[in-house]
Amino acid sequence: MENRNDLQPLLISIPHAGSEVPEEVADIISLSDQELLGYTDLYTDQIFRIENAYVVSTNISRVIVDVNRAPDDISREYEQAAEGVIVHTTWDEKSVYSKEPSQEIADVLIRKHHDPYHEQIDKYMPNVQFLIDGHSYLPVGPKLKVDNGEERPDINLGNMNFSTCSREHTVFFREFFEERGYTVRINFPYTGKYILGHHCHRRRIPPFLVPGIQIEINQGLYVKPDSFEAIPARVQEFHEIFGKLVTAFMKRFVAAEK
Repeated sequence: MENRNDLQPLLISIPHAGSEVPEEVADIISLSDQELLGYTDLYTDQIFRIENAYVVSTNISRVIVDVNRAPDDISREYEQAAEGVIVHTTWDEKSVYSKEPSQEIADVLIRKHHDPYHEQIDKYMPNVQFLIDGHSYLPVGPKLKVDNGEERPDINLGNMNFSTCSREHTVFFREFFEERGYTVRINFPYTGKYILGHHCHRRRIPPFLVPGIQIEINQGLYVKPDSFEAIPARVQEFHEIFGKLVTAFMKRFVAAEK
């Protein structure tokens, strides 16, 4: 998508909706297509994608190249839930590869899939005033996460401990969801990662940084139990809710800045 005059000054990042495997590692991947779906933020490409905003997304599986991690953070294992841009063991302790890809292949994957994602964000950054990083998560904390075994809230808002947006921004998002009956927690279990840390600051710093927030939606709200199958009406409902959220946010904060 090129810069367009009819787009709102809002950038939406959707980093984890894809499950594709790049050709460079297709012959050594150990995970099935079905297993790869289990590591995606299911249907976030439908929920968060709106036509009148700048959108950056990828189809590549996060366990192959995670664009929400630093490009030099290569993790060999998920020890203590350490997650790198390229990993070899999943958060539920499955091997990603039948044999580890070489450093040369890892470098190619990062150059082909990680770097362009952030270059696209950088391209749009001069035209936007806020970034929303759209995610979803499992209803119960997985084994190697800080909330292992705990039921998760409907919505998790992450702002890297209020470094990427103001309290006023955060309260707006929290109250928007609470007024609609959803439970919300801030910075738990997730505070945000590389996308927020690399591109966002609570103050607008042209042309490189804008305020931003990470939104996690509980998959139990719109995915059928014990499956990867959507509840279509609920996916559509959250898409509409997100559209209303964007409209209300832009009216309150962006219009006030003009």
